[in-house]
This record gives sequence, C-alpha cells and structure tokens, in this order.
Amino acid sequence: MTTGTRRAAPASTLAAMAVIVVLVAGAVSLQVARDRLYAGRSRDTARILYVRSGEAVKRLALDFDALWADVYWIRAIQHYGGERLNEAGRRSYELLFPLVDLTTTLDPYFSIAYRFGAIFLSEAAPGGPGRPDQAVALLKKGVAAQPGKWQYLHDIGFVYYWHFRDFDAAALWFQRASDLPGSPNWLKPLAASVLGAGSDRAAARFL
Repeated sequence: MTTGTRRAAPASTLAAMAVIVVLVAGAVSLQVARDRLYAGRSRDTARILYVRSGEAVKRLALDFDALWADVYWIRAIQHYGGERLNEAGRRSYELLFPLVDLTTTLDPYFSIAYRFGAIFLSEAAPGGPGRPDQAVALLKKGVAAQPGKWQYLHDIGFVYYWHFRDFDAAALWFQRASDLPGSPNWLKPLAASVLGAGSDRAAARFL
C-alpha cells in the first residue's frame, strides 16, 4: 500500500536541482575570487552585472527564489564591505539598495536582509551611504510582507530617532510596534519616553 506516503521526486528533477545548486555555488565562489583578485578593476564593471527589476529576476529564478535571494544578499554584503574598505575614498554604495531590494523581492520573509540592510543603508557617510530614507522604505516593505512582525516597526522608529532626529515619528512607530501581539513590554514606556523628549538623555539611555 502506498496510501499516505510521499511520492519520490523523479530522478531527472533531482539531477536538475543538483546541477543548479552546484552552478550557483560555483558562481558565488567565482565572484568572491574575482572580487579579491580584481577589486580595483571590477568596481566599475560591477555596476552592470545585475538585473535591477525584481519581477524580472523572479521570472528568471523559476522555483529557486530563496536560493537566489541568498546569492543577492551575499552580493549586497560584498558590495557594502567593498565600498567601506575602499581606500581611494570613492564610496558610492549605489548598488546596495537595489541588491537588498532584489533580495527581499525574491524572498519577502528574509528578515535578516530587511534589518541588517536597513542598518547598512542608514549608516552615515563615510562609513555608509547615509540613506535612512531607503532604510525606512526597505523596512516598510518588510511590514507589508509581515504585518505582525513588531521588529520592523521598532527598527523604523529607531531610524527616525537616531538618523532623522524626528522624535514624534519615532514614538509613533514604537507605539505601533508595542500594539502588536508578542511585542516586548518595554516598547510602550519607550514610546512614552521618546515622545516629545527631544534630546533627553534618559530617553536616549532607555532606547
């Protein structure tokens, strides 16, 4: 009897999946080696290596969206680190948001990409691109994908507090985060402390 058992995938499907995994792993390894050996010369050509349309990438990825999301996330980290370590002082970070945006389009539940991507984007120059606006846009994309994840709302409030110095907006996002089920009990007093506090040191320490 075969009732209740899962049917094994055809051998051709498993072989195709194995080939794709090997090719993707090889492509990532090759890119890492290329970046190390030709870091100076590859900086300009890297700008044309990637498709910018998330929907186009999703069509090309077929059923391997999560796998390709990992590839784009690795590339985003490489881009951020490469620009940050650029001794020539020409740090543009121009691919950072497109790469993180592609990552989260391929995998809308990639929490690390949203949260660390926002940290990278909001980092002030010269250590980062100084784009807290893009950080907020990325986190709002995460909220749209996972409305019940209080961490994204908290992170938006954090960006408004530290980078925009907009304390009323920060308090509003902290309050919204505190209203979600499962959120920690320190969010409500945090929102109250930040609201109208301006540069109050007690609020800063609490945050």
